[in-house]
Amino acid sequence: MASKHIQCEMCCDESAVGYCKICGYVGETCVDIHKTVKVFQKHTIIIHVAVKMHEDDTENLNVQLRDITEERCKQHQTEKAMFLCNIHDSMICGRCLHSDHIPCAKEVVDLLHEVVNIDCEKVNTMKFVLKEVRDEILFLKDEAEHCKESSNENSDKCMQECIELGNKIKRRVDELTSGIREKISEKHNENLKMQSHITKTCDEKTKWCDHKERKIDNFVANNMAGYLYLMSRHFENEISDARSHLKEIKHKHSFKGFDFKENKVILKCLFEDLEEVCEQQDEVTGSDDGSANDVVASTAKINKTRRELNVLLNQIKQDLDKSEQDRKTLCDELQRVKQDIDNSETKRKGLEQELLKAKRSIEEAKKETATLRAHIKENCKWTQPTGKVAVKDYPYNITLAFTFPDGIQTTRHPSPRNPIKGGTFTGLLFPNSEGKLLCRMLKEAFRRGVMFICGMEGKVVLDGVSLYDGPLEIYTVVLPSGYVNYIRALKSELSAKGITEADIDQTEELYETLTVDGPRFLEASPLHS
Repeated sequence: MASKHIQCEMCCDESAVGYCKICGYVGETCVDIHKTVKVFQKHTIIIHVAVKMHEDDTENLNVQLRDITEERCKQHQTEKAMFLCNIHDSMICGRCLHSDHIPCAKEVVDLLHEVVNIDCEKVNTMKFVLKEVRDEILFLKDEAEHCKESSNENSDKCMQECIELGNKIKRRVDELTSGIREKISEKHNENLKMQSHITKTCDEKTKWCDHKERKIDNFVANNMAGYLYLMSRHFENEISDARSHLKEIKHKHSFKGFDFKENKVILKCLFEDLEEVCEQQDEVTGSDDGSANDVVASTAKINKTRRELNVLLNQIKQDLDKSEQDRKTLCDELQRVKQDIDNSETKRKGLEQELLKAKRSIEEAKKETATLRAHIKENCKWTQPTGKVAVKDYPYNITLAFTFPDGIQTTRHPSPRNPIKGGTFTGLLFPNSEGKLLCRMLKEAFRRGVMFICGMEGKVVLDGVSLYDGPLEIYTVVLPSGYVNYIRALKSELSAKGITEADIDQTEELYETLTVDGPRFLEASPLHS
């Protein structure tokens, strides 16, 4: 059975790698033309078409692998779902965008723009992170296996020592060692259970990593950048959850080491305190926060015999007698300290006099400050209410939203103590160099308080500076005449307010939220209370 290569039906120079429902078979170059030239935007391309033809040309086998941008909208089957709504986390088409998702416009991603090519750096990063997690899993698994071996060794050793002690002190000691053997077995079984759980979890996480890596490799191999993009959106959270799970099982299922201790001191005292002859100790290799290794002992060590303790008691009595002499010496030193305190009282009175002088100086400074504030108030013409401006960058324009809340007029406004009716004023600028310059000039006018005033009717209004709220599109080749005229008028208005291009810092942050409170130090003056 012979196979034939199908030529591109557009240029007839290349082998076909895809199929267009309108143009027919297309080569790699013509596929790129379909993606970039606006005339072909509505054509449907099936990428990666493998065509096998028999000798009689009676059978064609088409294998279609489509990217996410070629999926059909669930609501409108004739439309392609080329947008992603981050708010509803769903794929939508252009009709959905202009009907049910109008409020979500700021959170809608154009997949044709975002997933043109596979981000190799992102792919490498995701695979590298998966490798790190897999290494952590393998390390934890090896550690668990090692702990199981150590637990077995400790168990065997403790069992043997416990049995030897039981034989040494006969029947009563055997009762005690029997209880300890049960605790050792219990700890050992607990360790085995916990470490087996860790091993099982590690195997599951290893399979999860392998599954994720196979999906990434499959998306890359088939040029499915859309699915790869959707996967990367939740990838960091999934990795974080996997690591948190590993950390949790590592810390909450820590290996509990144990040992058997024979108290030879108590054996010297025979069987007076038989229950304390031996003890079972727990050793924990990890704490709840994973910050340190803790070793917990059930009781403190007893290192002295009763006879030795009596000798120590006599020594303590002698030390107490000596400490009484030291106490008398300290009393004499305390008396001398009291005399020094009496002498310092005289110095304290002198400092009080100096403090009174400092207070008088502060009062005089306050009076001068009040006079200065009154002078500033008489010469300050600030009438712009407290408000803020939010500057945001959109693909098709720069948006400035000036917001003023409702409030009460102050002494610098036309009708003090009367209410202020706030509002929102929105302006649009084209996102080119000139638009960014005008945006900075409008922000400077807002900072200086020369854009808005509080009118006699108590409403916030523009003061000699206008805002443009007409249509602006990113694909516009020639700017609307109304916008061009607005730019000229805006420059004249700002110049009349004393704001020119020479006053603007071109390096300042452009997209931000800026709050202007006016000369607040005037409101803090006692003259305005």
